Amino acid sequence: MSDPARRLLNHVELVYRPGEKDFAVAVFELLGFRAFDDGGEFLAASADPAAPDIIDNTCYASQMTPTQWAFEQKLTEALQSGEVGRSHDAYREMLHREPQRAMHFGVHTSKLGDLEATVERVREAEKSHPDLKGRVRVSGTFYPGGEGSLADNIVQGFFFTDVLASGLVSFGQHFELHWYTDQPPSLGVIGERLSYQSS
Repeated sequence: MSDPARRLLNHVELVYRPGEKDFAVAVFELLGFRAFDDGGEFLAASADPAAPDIIDNTCYASQMTPTQWAFEQKLTEALQSGEVGRSHDAYREMLHREPQRAMHFGVHTSKLGDLEATVERVREAEKSHPDLKGRVRVSGTFYPGGEGSLADNIVQGFFFTDVLASGLVSFGQHFELHWYTDQPPSLGVIGERLSYQSS
């Protein structure tokens, strides 16, 4: 960045479970990121596979600490039964049904074909990556004019995984990949569509 007054979204920090770094790399690659793995506990993935470095526009991921792993194991037990489990199931179902309202971050692509190819790769993940069965999936794709569309000039694809998360992997993580038909949609239009869908 030549202008010191500018700001640029630099990176998103994620974690993965102990021993699942290879799964994390595979998820990044399924989503079209270029993964950089130097053999340690840390890895990076560039949202733009053609980028010359991993300075900006990047996701970093590391193996979660023993403290987080101990907490997540207890949390997972709590989420598998009882009132907390039922409440979590309903919440998770809602987020899969309306991924736009899920905790997520978005990546813009300049080519619709890139988005659609990513959707197909993830849909076929069970064949190409059998170890990821049930661990990564397409939550939804939304085209202008279709149900769930947020604007008339944006196509969105949402992907869910419990391999990586910017927070707790017990809750999983949504990634969004989107493409604009001409120019970015206005925030007002998106807000109106979300309000309408939730009413």
